[in-house]
Amino acid sequence: MRFLASIVFIAAYCLVASAVAQENTGNGTVYVSISGVDGRVANNVRSLLSIHALHEQSAPGAARVRYLHNLAHRDIRRAVTPYGHYQFELESTLEQRGSDWHAHYDIRLGPAIPIGTVSIEIQGEAQQDDAFRNIRNQVNLRSGAPLRHSNYENAKSRIRDIAAERGYFQARFVKQELRIDLDSYLAHVELVFDSGPRYRYGKVTFNEGHLDEDVLYRFVVFEQGDHISSTEILELQQGMAGTDYFGRVEVQPLWAEVDDDYQVPISVNFEPNNRRYYRTGIGYGTDTGPRISFDVNQRWVNSRGHRVNGQIQLSEILRSVGASYIIPGARPQTDQYAIRSLYRDENTSNTESELFRVGVSWQTELTRTQRVIALDWQTERDVIDGVSRRSDFLLPSASWTRVHTDNRMDVDRGFRTNLTVRGASRDLMSDTDFIQGTLAGKFVHRMSERVRILGRSEVGLSASEEFSRIPTSLRFYAGGDNSVRGYGYRSIGPRSESGDAVGARHLVTGSIEADYEFRTNWRFAVFTDAGNAFNDLDEPFKVGAGFGFRWQSPVGPIRFDLAHGFSSPGDRIRLHLTIGPDL
Repeated sequence: MRFLASIVFIAAYCLVASAVAQENTGNGTVYVSISGVDGRVANNVRSLLSIHALHEQSAPGAARVRYLHNLAHRDIRRAVTPYGHYQFELESTLEQRGSDWHAHYDIRLGPAIPIGTVSIEIQGEAQQDDAFRNIRNQVNLRSGAPLRHSNYENAKSRIRDIAAERGYFQARFVKQELRIDLDSYLAHVELVFDSGPRYRYGKVTFNEGHLDEDVLYRFVVFEQGDHISSTEILELQQGMAGTDYFGRVEVQPLWAEVDDDYQVPISVNFEPNNRRYYRTGIGYGTDTGPRISFDVNQRWVNSRGHRVNGQIQLSEILRSVGASYIIPGARPQTDQYAIRSLYRDENTSNTESELFRVGVSWQTELTRTQRVIALDWQTERDVIDGVSRRSDFLLPSASWTRVHTDNRMDVDRGFRTNLTVRGASRDLMSDTDFIQGTLAGKFVHRMSERVRILGRSEVGLSASEEFSRIPTSLRFYAGGDNSVRGYGYRSIGPRSESGDAVGARHLVTGSIEADYEFRTNWRFAVFTDAGNAFNDLDEPFKVGAGFGFRWQSPVGPIRFDLAHGFSSPGDRIRLHLTIGPDL
């Protein structure tokens, strides 16, 4: 009897072991498919559908697969309701084919639930704040519009952001309710926001450092007693950090020290930057040949924040030495005055010029635009058609430059524009009357993930009754790496009897280029350039075209171009090599 019981136990154990082995081995692969939804809804379904995590993975076992399949209705409801779909139908199947599992979910969405009533109430001092008066028009919640949970959350974030920006430190939501009424199939929004008191700036204090206190206070763009603005606090920190004076800057409202008038002291802590820095650069361009540059910058020479910098540049055709003494203005982060000097010796196949210039300038930052107003005296010796000349000019000038892009080293979208106007008068230490304007621009626009379009243009106009007395440095030339490719540097323009380009009154150039990123940091480009430097506006354009490669190096784009100039004096094939940002 005991022997028979042992046989029965062994047989039962073998059956159970066989079942467990069948359950846990050889289960194959899980395949999950979804239909009826697309776009963001489909992405969210795939993200929240538990069984989808097993898609094209080894099955964990029949019990686990069936369990996850049974969660599908719950998971899909969680995935589609943020998009307002509180009504939907689901047909789901799960079947085993051989050792593989196949799960399919067909989702039929009902209409997104519309928004019924929207109630936004502002309490506290913000009731009198213009920024909150039309708050309902600033949030994307409209009666009758389909509900999106993201719009509801964004509306709350928008209200909080306005409060933080405008100094409502104690602001909070007293009530925040999104009520779903499935009987009437409407969503009702009710928000009650208590701003509390609006805080003001207290006294601004700086730690002791290398600059005088009155110079430091010039960085502050607000007055004690003004309402606090988080944007202004950030501008103060970024403005100081953006200068060469400071290595680290921290601007901190001292909320724990608020007085009875709700004034918040502002503490500014900083560390001085290294007082001096040097920079050496080595490069090559087909216009200039090999070149080397050396810069030295004394970030401050005294406690008034005065600075000195100097530059030396040497290449095959250009040698220059320059220096500037810079004095901070009323807003050191945006304004500065400079006393500057420059010596430049340029010798190309077409021109010889030796120039000395000294002058003063005022540079200031307007809204996203840098303006420079300058007055320079220059004396220049040049050679045109074998004749050596000397000229003296006192040149007032003004320029406006704007660069708009997120990353100048690797541009997806953006533009750069520059307008420069300068002139001279015989009555003011100049050899002749003269006025000139130059307008230049460039844009970059990403058409798709891999394709960009780049365009640039430059227009220059001069007016002078004695243009023959205008020196080389004040004339226009075309041709070269950054002008019309397929032509030599400064080779396009009026020519002397000996065939040398002598510079022109006017300039028009343009370029259109498309590049394709065929692998990370590598692009293939095709381009067409056109333009001319001329004295008569009816002269035809010179045209060049070609292709090239761009490498997004750690120091910026490096461009290799092969171009053909279709008009004289263009080359059949000309190599152009340039290094530098697109904008």
